[in-house]
Amino acid sequence: MAPHNTLPINIQNSLFSSSIHPSKRDIDNVHKALEMSWAKSTHSSYSRALQHFHNFCSQRNIPHESRFPASEALLLIYAASHTGICSSSTVHHRLSALKAYHVLHNWQWNGSPRLSKLLRGLKHTAPDSSSRPPRPPVSLSMLINLIKHLNLANPFDAAVAACASTAFWGQCRLGELLPPSPRSTQLSSIPTRSHLTCSASKSRPPKSFNLHLPQTKTNRLGQTIVILPQDNVSNPLPLLQNHLFVNQPPIHVPLFSYHSSNHGPHHTFTLSKPTFLARCNSILTTLGYEQISGHSFRIGGTSTLLASGIPSDVVKTMGRWSSDSFLRYWRHIDRIAPAQIIPHPSCLPFVKNKPHRRKLRKH
Repeated sequence: MAPHNTLPINIQNSLFSSSIHPSKRDIDNVHKALEMSWAKSTHSSYSRALQHFHNFCSQRNIPHESRFPASEALLLIYAASHTGICSSSTVHHRLSALKAYHVLHNWQWNGSPRLSKLLRGLKHTAPDSSSRPPRPPVSLSMLINLIKHLNLANPFDAAVAACASTAFWGQCRLGELLPPSPRSTQLSSIPTRSHLTCSASKSRPPKSFNLHLPQTKTNRLGQTIVILPQDNVSNPLPLLQNHLFVNQPPIHVPLFSYHSSNHGPHHTFTLSKPTFLARCNSILTTLGYEQISGHSFRIGGTSTLLASGIPSDVVKTMGRWSSDSFLRYWRHIDRIAPAQIIPHPSCLPFVKNKPHRRKLRKH
């Protein structure tokens, strides 16, 4: 087995045939390309799932040669072993890892309608402790109160306010904007000051900002988001401008970097996800709100845009959702549904409705 953070791949045998004898370089190229088809986090979680399957087989004295390709019977027995132990999503994830491992090695996958039925039944056996309540979203009122209680003249608070507004209105995953730890050294996936640009318009103040995300969860080549103005104190444009003025981050450092008055303006700190959330929660919990997580800003921004009447397909595109999975994160459906049924053109400032005038035919 490979290290637990790497999905083990051994495709050499599957590439040879009576007429094809690939070189080591050919094999390495195929191996590398396949390895790159999943993100590092997926490699890590799939590797743990694969190890879980091996442990299951070892406990039942199932020999290695009978594990892959896994027969339908083995898949059924393995899936059923989770009965009453964990959530159905955990079972689905582990089977997805097994299926991916089969695909990599060009083995037949013996999933069947019977397995699908079994998985449906497992949903009803999951213990209550295996399901967690929906993550709370950051509402617009929460965001406004948060920003009102931040000192925008303070370098740290200025960075927090700009990041909070950007994450909310840009529907960003917090990991797309901030590193996971203050001591993180792998910052290539985090946007720097150079990744933030003004709109092409020469107007002052700018009508929008473009922020290039070097890497996202669904696109490792990066994506660009457009940050638009809002008509309240959570407007991300002036908050970003304030952050740049107060902190003046160098062009090559992470965008939401700040300096400390104790260390002087030339000593830059990188705002990290835990530090950011700690500051936000210290204010929000004092105001009576429950604690938020990193995904709360993305969920809240999506729900707010939907509730304002912006069509779901537009929100989906703006939020860079690769599928309809964003429907799972809808909050306040009582406000979203009426807004989607009854269009509100005023919520779409980029659409101008002109009355249709019927031309009269001259006689």
